[in-house]
Amino acid sequence: MSARRAQQQACLADALREAAGRTQAGHVRRRVFVVGCPRSGTTLLQSLLHAHRQIRSQPETHFLPMMLGSEEHRRCDADRPRAPVARLRHWRRDAFARWSLVDPRRATRAWAFLRQLNLPVDAPDRDRWRLATQLRAFVRTLDAHALALHKPIWVEKTPDHLFYIDHLRAGVPDARFIHVQREATQVVGSLYRAARDHPGWRPFLSLQKCVDRWDTAHRESERWRGDPRHLHVSYETLVREPHDTLGRVLAFLGCEPDVALWSRYRTVAGGLIRADEPWKARNLEPLCARDAFGEVLDASQRRWVESALATLAASRIVAQEHAPTTVATLPTHRGIGAPHA
Repeated sequence: MSARRAQQQACLADALREAAGRTQAGHVRRRVFVVGCPRSGTTLLQSLLHAHRQIRSQPETHFLPMMLGSEEHRRCDADRPRAPVARLRHWRRDAFARWSLVDPRRATRAWAFLRQLNLPVDAPDRDRWRLATQLRAFVRTLDAHALALHKPIWVEKTPDHLFYIDHLRAGVPDARFIHVQREATQVVGSLYRAARDHPGWRPFLSLQKCVDRWDTAHRESERWRGDPRHLHVSYETLVREPHDTLGRVLAFLGCEPDVALWSRYRTVAGGLIRADEPWKARNLEPLCARDAFGEVLDASQRRWVESALATLAASRIVAQEHAPTTVATLPTHRGIGAPHA
């Protein structure tokens, strides 16, 4: 980052903190979390909402994954054998999450990351080991950020907050959740392309991990279907019918339409992408459907993915027949050897 850019960001952060200090609390009308599987279109929806004149967003905060540990990775690797030290570490992490406690070292890293995003951080001074205290401070921070810019609604988009909805509902009782869902094959293809092009995504060079990751997120998201505080949005429908779909989202949030957002969302989208997130650059391009499955995977890989997804669907039907009210316990599919590039 250039010295001039760093100085501009520092000045912006100072201005936000000063404005937040002058802002009266309690005027945020809606607090919204956009969740889903990575590569499902969550950034696109976030960019559209951020362009609305009443809504403010920010880059992904990763707040609860940083506070409590990576829940989605734990679920995807639930049946993987671990060494005794690793089992102890996972037991400790699960105990903290179960009792809503926070490791102070994790909390320090989480708040340091929010400062890097130039948010007007209001970290707690007391009871820092309680998750409820940390969440209240997190909400105060996002409230201050939105109100300093005269926005009555804020949208936080961290896809993996999908696995922490129970915690968020307890800590942010008025929160609303938007689940972005995408065709399974397209998510697998997009995950694989990200892994091929960007080192940080390399674990998803395994097609098995791609399929498991989509399935884990899909099952978790479906737990909340029908809840009035949750809205499920199809990425394909958003791209095919953007005005109608976004209108439904805005109605869910209690927002009036803003025709001008369509002319500015690609401009403001750049402010939601960190320098270390080059895989999000396509959100700056015109809105259009892309075939990640057909473009990225060869014929044998596509056949394997389709077979794995069909097996998952069949196992889900069998599981529902035996335990129709226990959606959260459906097994994750394993045991198929996935082809690699």
